[in-house]
Amino acid sequence: MVNIGFYGSHNACMVIEKNKDITLVLEIERILNFKNSGVAQYKTVRPDYIHPIVEYLRDYILKAAGVEQFDNCYHMNTEVLIGTKRYELEKVIPAKNYKYGLHHESHAAGAFYQSPYEEALAFSFDGGGNDGFFNIYHATRKDSVKLLECVLNPLANSPHIFYDLGFPYMVMGNYLKDIRLEPLSEGNLVFPGKIMGLVSYGKINKDWIEPLIEFYKSRPDGLTYVEKIKTLSEKIGVTLDTSNRLEGQIAYDLAASSQHAFEECFIEVVKPYIDKYKKLPIIMSGGCALNIILNTRIKKEFKRDVFVGPNPNDCGLAAGMLLHQSKPSKQIDLTYSGPALLDFNNFGNYIQNYDRPLAVEMVNNTRIAKQLAAGKIIGVARERSEHGPRALGNRSILCNPAIKEMKDILNSKVKNREWYRPFAPVVRLEDVSTYFEWDQEARWMSFCPKVRKEWRKKLPSITHIDNTARVQTVTKKQNKWLYDILTIFKKHTGVGVLLNTSFNVNGKPILSTVEDAFKIFNTTQIDSLVIEKYQVIKVK
Repeated sequence: MVNIGFYGSHNACMVIEKNKDITLVLEIERILNFKNSGVAQYKTVRPDYIHPIVEYLRDYILKAAGVEQFDNCYHMNTEVLIGTKRYELEKVIPAKNYKYGLHHESHAAGAFYQSPYEEALAFSFDGGGNDGFFNIYHATRKDSVKLLECVLNPLANSPHIFYDLGFPYMVMGNYLKDIRLEPLSEGNLVFPGKIMGLVSYGKINKDWIEPLIEFYKSRPDGLTYVEKIKTLSEKIGVTLDTSNRLEGQIAYDLAASSQHAFEECFIEVVKPYIDKYKKLPIIMSGGCALNIILNTRIKKEFKRDVFVGPNPNDCGLAAGMLLHQSKPSKQIDLTYSGPALLDFNNFGNYIQNYDRPLAVEMVNNTRIAKQLAAGKIIGVARERSEHGPRALGNRSILCNPAIKEMKDILNSKVKNREWYRPFAPVVRLEDVSTYFEWDQEARWMSFCPKVRKEWRKKLPSITHIDNTARVQTVTKKQNKWLYDILTIFKKHTGVGVLLNTSFNVNGKPILSTVEDAFKIFNTTQIDSLVIEKYQVIKVK
């Protein structure tokens, strides 16, 4: 039995399942090099060439699966809008049977079956899907997820309008000058992460919280968001206008206050369920589960195990649909389930045609650890890619977090992104409590504990302005190469932490080709590349 999970809107994904085992996750953005890409409905590439791209993707996934037709296709689109034309699903994905999936149900099931739990309470919330915006589930291994509540908007005029926390949070990016202004169709996918970076620079204005909570609760109820923003502006005494965007402390305070209102609205809904299911761990899923500030608060405030998988946003929906059906009896690991480098067979050509002096060596972990200690920046593209928005060692840029200037170098001369955005540390699981106020796994950068006081000045490039860090833990079983690099780096420097950021540049997805690795290598201050078992070093 060979099945496919297909999600076609933004963060589109195709997932192959053979005999109930997921063998490949293909995030479309990684193939097209177009961030958050969809092939249907939303965030598609140009209409005049999307159809041949879809044909290419279909042929690619069939070849990868080794079939001419799938047994079952799990999907959320009975028709697929490609460019300006609608196509029946069978013209996009050939299958014997087509089975319809639900958005939040798939989010919750996908997260649950990647967790270690036998039973859990699952929350899924984001900008919306075909079954609401904010859903609550009871999850068990045998029965998958059962809906407890599809949360309705408490202040809406209509009793059938769902509770959307994602849009009100995101739309604040329109009014903060440090965030590049984008159309809302684009900002919807990029504003939230940038807002989180600014939150820590602000202070919560208590006088703004009640109006902000009302803003969150009253959207939508028939008025446009522009009218609601106008009402909010009047109540907080701050003009929110895209033609004169806020900057400095007032902007940071608005970000912090909006974050707090977002958290309060979420907790108001979920607390009765947390109180009722007193012994159950918590699953967070949906795009809003990428809010690491909220995740960390939930864990601390309710003193529960909280699980957020590597793929809580819409890239995880295709796998979630399959897992909801297959119901695996044990925890599954999709962390590195993406494809290998798509063009590794051209590696020799890229070296041969590089127009600057290079040294090419076999990978030597001791040499790499010493180079990192000396301040070198190393891009890594090896083995299969990560599934989800975080690079976790296979498509990463690594460097020394003890070097004070490293954050600014990465932001301005490598990643080309905003000054205020923090970088994440990676640490061996057994060492995490040495450096951070945290004593559990944080494998997928889903939480932001405090850096321990004695290490804050020693690790300046991963310590955010509020002394937190979006930590990643790793074990030898999970990623032996990264674990070994950390071990050697610690022996050499006395510090068991590296800075880990995704191998891409601003506006692009995590890379999937050697070609893109060399492009970034050539145009930034990266000092060397690890490409599979080879290290390519700039010779100055």
